[in-house]
Amino acid sequence: MSASTRGQWIDAAEAGGIQQALDALPPAGGTVHVPAGRWEVDRTLEIALNERQHLCLQGEGRASVLVNTSTSGEPLLSIAGALGQWWPDLTITVRDLSFVGNRASGDALLVDHPNDTLVDACFFIGHGGTAVRFVSKGTNTTVRDCWMRDCRRALSAENLHHLTMHGNQTRRLNEGQIQEEHVYIDRNCREIRIVNNHFAYGDAEGIILDGTAQHVIANNTIEGFQRCIYAISSRDLVINANYLHGPHAVVLAGTCNGVAITGNTMINNTEAAVRIEDASGSGGHVISGNIIRKSVYAGIVEDKRQGGIDLGAARDCAVTGNVLENVTADAAIVGLGGGGHVVSGNRIAGNLGEAVRLTCDGWCLTSDNLTDRRSGAQD
Repeated sequence: MSASTRGQWIDAAEAGGIQQALDALPPAGGTVHVPAGRWEVDRTLEIALNERQHLCLQGEGRASVLVNTSTSGEPLLSIAGALGQWWPDLTITVRDLSFVGNRASGDALLVDHPNDTLVDACFFIGHGGTAVRFVSKGTNTTVRDCWMRDCRRALSAENLHHLTMHGNQTRRLNEGQIQEEHVYIDRNCREIRIVNNHFAYGDAEGIILDGTAQHVIANNTIEGFQRCIYAISSRDLVINANYLHGPHAVVLAGTCNGVAITGNTMINNTEAAVRIEDASGSGGHVISGNIIRKSVYAGIVEDKRQGGIDLGAARDCAVTGNVLENVTADAAIVGLGGGGHVVSGNRIAGNLGEAVRLTCDGWCLTSDNLTDRRSGAQD
């Protein structure tokens, strides 16, 4: 949206402040410009929009700094879209702003009903809540090219369809605050794309998919988490071409079905590269074309373990064409329970235990798995 095509241009300095500029937004909407400078905020900046009241809140990049001085846990900026509506004629854009918080502050940006919302090229640091939080129902939302550092959580989405998270960077700072997962997607979200991001050094999970479906997680670097990707009772997921460096690369818990884990590079996974746990009713997964190994820096890493693929009690999985090197677990590929698996065409080299160990309550097929002399039992 541009000022020339939708609504008027309102300068926050000329209006007497950011809240005054938001209050002055006309029914047709417009652009609220936040000039360069330090803007201290001790209470939530907020606006409730009506249909066709388009908003573009725009700064001058890192020079336009909004500082939450409150320690009451309230958000810095709260935007409410057209409440109770799907697909309203309304666009929300937040662009080129810096959001600075403190460990007792709340969310940086809270958007309720985020239909046709874009958060673009913003910088978030030090918030005691979530950097970008979407609540209630919404669709067609994008968060791109943002930096999110030392926030309790980077992004949270509730009841959201068609979210794209692209080109963002999240990171915990040295001696920073204890963090929750960097990205949380709740059970009512659908068709989420998390692509081309770099998530680094958190205390728990990189991404949690909690009871969700129909998502693509691709081309991300996710490193320094206990679990890089953690899916709980989710289905129809694509996890492709990611670099996953942490004790667990991918964990599927609960009733997960139809997850494709393909073409990923899984490095220094001291517990497991892929683990399926609490797997009653879980299955139909494809685990194919992944590289699982220690990193080139393994010689200086204190924990020398490298986990493999643990199917747990899942059923009907295809494990094909993976390369597993120097796995230190009892078996490079293991399934203790379940059945209906096809395990074939994998290259297993240098592992300390067995190559494949399946204890199935039904049929399983293993074929053409290539191992070297150091590997244990093979099919």
